[in-house]
Amino acid sequence: MERPTPHSLFANPEDTTRQLYKNWREGFALPLLIGVLIFGAIALIPAVAASQSILIKSVFITSYLLTVVVTLIRFPYVTRMSVFLLGIYVLGISELLTHGILGDSLFFFLGLIIFSTILLSPRTGISAMILDVATFIFFGWLMQSGQIAPLNPQASPAKVEDWVSASAVMAMFGVVIILGFQRLEKEFLGAQKQIDATLNALRQERSNLEIKVQERTDQLRKINEIERVVTSILDPDELLPLTVLHIESKFKCYYTALHLLDATGQWAELKEASGEAGKVLKENKHRVDIDGKSLIAEAIRTKSAQIAPEKSSDKITLDNPLLPYTRSKIALPLIIGDNVIGALEMHSTNENEFSHLNADAYQTMANGIAIAIENSRLFREAQQSLLEMRATQRQYLLGAWQSLTSEKNLEYAIGDSDPANTGEIQIPLALRGQTIGQINMESSGEWTSEQKSLIEAIAAQATLALENARLVEESQSAAAQERLANEIIAKVWASANMDSILQTAARELGRSLEATEVEIELSMENKDD
Repeated sequence: MERPTPHSLFANPEDTTRQLYKNWREGFALPLLIGVLIFGAIALIPAVAASQSILIKSVFITSYLLTVVVTLIRFPYVTRMSVFLLGIYVLGISELLTHGILGDSLFFFLGLIIFSTILLSPRTGISAMILDVATFIFFGWLMQSGQIAPLNPQASPAKVEDWVSASAVMAMFGVVIILGFQRLEKEFLGAQKQIDATLNALRQERSNLEIKVQERTDQLRKINEIERVVTSILDPDELLPLTVLHIESKFKCYYTALHLLDATGQWAELKEASGEAGKVLKENKHRVDIDGKSLIAEAIRTKSAQIAPEKSSDKITLDNPLLPYTRSKIALPLIIGDNVIGALEMHSTNENEFSHLNADAYQTMANGIAIAIENSRLFREAQQSLLEMRATQRQYLLGAWQSLTSEKNLEYAIGDSDPANTGEIQIPLALRGQTIGQINMESSGEWTSEQKSLIEAIAAQATLALENARLVEESQSAAAQERLANEIIAKVWASANMDSILQTAARELGRSLEATEVEIELSMENKDD
């Protein structure tokens, strides 16, 4: 049995309806024939036993056997139904011959019209109706003219009016059945068309949704790639050009620009832009007034994405004559927390390229770029602070070791210098980028790389040890001074009067500092006077 494919269901509703009905009829054929065999066997036995005519018995048995044959053997559908309808027609004629027009033949002939219409087609039903009427006319003429008589001698005699009435009833019911079925088929076809239209609309909607989902997925993938790239860049001078380049490459933008607010917060200065137009605008130090009516100003003031109106391509072109091919554009604020640091501007040569449906995704990208810009700024500040700290530390180390070496001769040597020595090596003693000394070594042979590495490692550890020793001495000296100061202060506070305080302070300072003379004088007179 051939079933319609999913594609055929959307091809032609009328053809689909006929195919579905055909499939139903073919599926209904076998159960119908089996039911006829079962109930036919029940009706055949008493009918054969009651009939006195060999012809009628033969007709009953032959019809039943033909039905058995087409049921058990897989004949084509039309053949099976033709045999089935032929059996009904023959049974109707046998009833007509047995009992005349006043018998049960009318039910068989009506059944012929009904089954012909349902199982084959309305045209076949019309043919069956014409055949029934013709059969009534033919046998009515034979019986009314006396050429044949009903086989049942007890059958009620029929008049011409009975035959005419039976033919009219047959035609009337036949027309009603056929027209009703055609009407039902038309309604079914209309319902199928409506279903088909609904399915087509649903399929189109699903296709549109799949396209939108695919576009959204592709957009998010591009945004993730851009965010992954920009967040890995910490140099501001490298970040802005690469950000503009990646946005232009991923989204095929005609023009892309980054504006950052100046220190006053009144102007959005163009920091980076793509193309020749961007080069010219940067050379001209282009900037946007935040209180103006531009798309960038509006985006910064409202902290939301701003899209140029769909039917404003001419106005967009007039806004900046350097960008004559712009047909749609969007401005996105660069937001960090509640603060706006600038705006991202994107232009496209396609109309309606940017919509409010994808503005959120673009805004997410802009937020990521803003965070990357802020991180690069903080990184640069941290680097600058680190450089300043290292410079201060080097200056401190330089001063500390210069002071120490001026007080002490920190030099040690073993061995004697020989002009015949060919191998000489000098390894600096470097501490946090500041050289505090040097190791000089001579040898009669060349120094190997392993020996140089060993000397460098020892020099590094020796430098650290020297610095630690200096710090220990410095801390011990500071501790001793602190202890001495505490002792002198304690003795001063223990004195009872001013003379005693002055004497104690002078005596302890002279003793502690080994001064030859100490003088303390209390006076309100100005010595300069």
